[in-house]
Amino acid sequence: MEEATTCTAGNADGMSMDERFAIMRSIGLESIDEDDVRRLLGKNVAPICYVWCDPSPSVHVAQGIMMVIKIRKMVEAGCRVKILIADWFACMQNKFDGDLTKIRSIGFYMIEIWKAVGLELNRVEFIWLSDEINSHSDEYWALVMDISRNNTLRTMIRCCGILDPYILNEEDRIVGSYDHEDVVASTLFTPCVQCACILFQKADIWLLSMDHEEDLHHKLVRQYCKGMEHQHRPIILSHSKLPNLIEHPEFAKNGDPACAIYMEDREVNLRDKLSRAFCPAKVAEGNPCLEYIKYIVFPWFGYFEVLRKEENGGSRMFQNMEEFITDYESGALDAAEVKLALTEALSKILKPVRDYFANSCEAKNLEEAMLGVSLGTRE
Repeated sequence: MEEATTCTAGNADGMSMDERFAIMRSIGLESIDEDDVRRLLGKNVAPICYVWCDPSPSVHVAQGIMMVIKIRKMVEAGCRVKILIADWFACMQNKFDGDLTKIRSIGFYMIEIWKAVGLELNRVEFIWLSDEINSHSDEYWALVMDISRNNTLRTMIRCCGILDPYILNEEDRIVGSYDHEDVVASTLFTPCVQCACILFQKADIWLLSMDHEEDLHHKLVRQYCKGMEHQHRPIILSHSKLPNLIEHPEFAKNGDPACAIYMEDREVNLRDKLSRAFCPAKVAEGNPCLEYIKYIVFPWFGYFEVLRKEENGGSRMFQNMEEFITDYESGALDAAEVKLALTEALSKILKPVRDYFANSCEAKNLEEAMLGVSLGTRE
């Protein structure tokens, strides 16, 4: 399997710092100081940006499409982008039986997905976490231990997201019983490992997804850097995660494929999932279908088209999300029409992936191998 080993920065020479900042700002800056980004772009024409990637045999469109969109923007802004595939991290969390060989094959499969969707592999570099740790184990584990010495067990438990909220009182103290017999001990150490990984790479920027657990990891990095006066503190760009498609995801089975769209989904899967997706009429806030349109369709195509018969008002072409939301909240667009249009848009985006795996024997073999791995493990 051939993989990219070099990366080149985008051609940002003709751009002003404000233009480069606007591109980076569009990626998402929920958790950092914008002035930090401006200062970095002002002094560094080709900052190094790492993208964290958790291996998964069922590739969510957030990893397969959203991530590619953001990487393209970073390259356009002049960044040297390196995708870190966290194979060793997955092994430590006992995912996929803790089999590093199996996890690595999942990583190669994801590279094929990105290649199929149009990511220019010569513009990025792939880094394997296991290689980084093995090559610099003395330095890496010394940093992990230093981070662990400066944090408490309570902090680790909260970062791992395995602490039931009712166990904490108002002062954040553990007051109830704690019973998680299925949690392996290494899980409690993963926040320190990820924190060390973020700091060890000497990156200027890290692109990480934003959810409760990962936000705590980000804070762990910032607090450690501040407390220890760490000389190299990376900027963390955080982007939103796509919501569950169903109305009450808390009642769904763990890993229920109906909750999300995956790069492996065929057109029949898309139609089935989106026909049942939660899409309340005239309501934009908290509407998962509209979130997919905002973060996937508009950035990919630059527009969103709703095909309708003339008797229903004719087709509409929306150039931006604000215009679309106005029509949707007014009732000018029906939820069923929107879901059908979203299905068509996602099907167009995923068609090159389907075609690529149908025509490449090597990619097809990887895809078939992933079917066995992904049974019961959708994340």
